[in-house]
Amino acid sequence: MSVSALHTAKAPAITAHLRRCHGCGSQLSRYNNEAHCGACLRSAWGSDPIRPLVPAHVWESAEVQLALRERDFGTLCLLVRRLGSLRQDDVATLTGLSQAFLSMLESGDRRLTNIDKIVLLLEGLDVPIELTGPILRGPKTPIANCQRFAEPERESA
Repeated sequence: MSVSALHTAKAPAITAHLRRCHGCGSQLSRYNNEAHCGACLRSAWGSDPIRPLVPAHVWESAEVQLALRERDFGTLCLLVRRLGSLRQDDVATLTGLSQAFLSMLESGDRRLTNIDKIVLLLEGLDVPIELTGPILRGPKTPIANCQRFAEPERESA
């Protein structure tokens, strides 16, 4: 029997184990015991799924505060996910950063250096301003509203 004949003979056996999503027809993971893929299951929840939130107790963690002070955003994301019981997809939904980028950030393969993306991350996670300072926040927190920078009131004559 030739090599191509062996390859052809084994191909149907491999494809017999592939399962397809009943909704969109995409290939299902061997670990997925459902009849639908994750995307179809999420869309079945409706157009306005419950938005994940970072629990307030996460920001009280000394490790989280240290990661913020050191601007170690990979460790920050990992700690926020662990302490907040969130998935990378949840953090991606909150921040607008891709799940793939968050994975590389947490593993140390990538660094977050772009100030715009840092602001996206911090605002998306709703990090208290006391932990970041106003410089790392977007236009939602105008400097004019900060008491420290407000102009002194003038006495009228």
